[in-house]
Amino acid sequence: MKEAIGIDHITLCVKNLAAVESLFTTVLGFHVIWSAQDVGSDMSSMDTVVVQRGDAKIALMQGRNKARRSQICDFIDKYGEGVQHIALEVDDIEAVCREWESHGVRFSGETKNGRDGFGPLKQRFTYPLFPGCGLFLELTQRQHGLEESKTFVRATVEALYRDIERDQTRGIENTIIDYETLPLPFKDTPSESFQSTS
Repeated sequence: MKEAIGIDHITLCVKNLAAVESLFTTVLGFHVIWSAQDVGSDMSSMDTVVVQRGDAKIALMQGRNKARRSQICDFIDKYGEGVQHIALEVDDIEAVCREWESHGVRFSGETKNGRDGFGPLKQRFTYPLFPGCGLFLELTQRQHGLEESKTFVRATVEALYRDIERDQTRGIENTIIDYETLPLPFKDTPSESFQSTS
């Protein structure tokens, strides 16, 4: 199995990008490493700012409604402001995708190939982790090198945005895996070991 190198970034959906950016930069000591406006399509889009402190990167996204409501605004309406996805950096995205797919993992679209200022960049989204949950995973493979080389590319961010927009337009509400087919003890109630004894 190819390994996850670590968490590449965490992405938050927010209502007021300027206010949250200020929170992270003024109060929490992060600095802006990348930003883009109107990322998406003619139907809807988002504005995004990526902040970093040390090795920790957080992407902030605010929706822009156009011909249709932005998926970011929909996410906030359903789940509130907060974490939309966690991006895992992997050393071989294609191998990890094959392995996960062999276990039934479902992805929203194909791997997106781009280039940042330091080399190849590949990214792919899963569907949400659980029914009724908006949180999903992203796999990211970057050119190895300095932490500072790990930036974002508008074209791949836009392509990933469009994958989610496409699924929303089609009414697709998949989860990362079909839980009905798992040989695991997924139940609606906690197991006895987690139930209160009092």
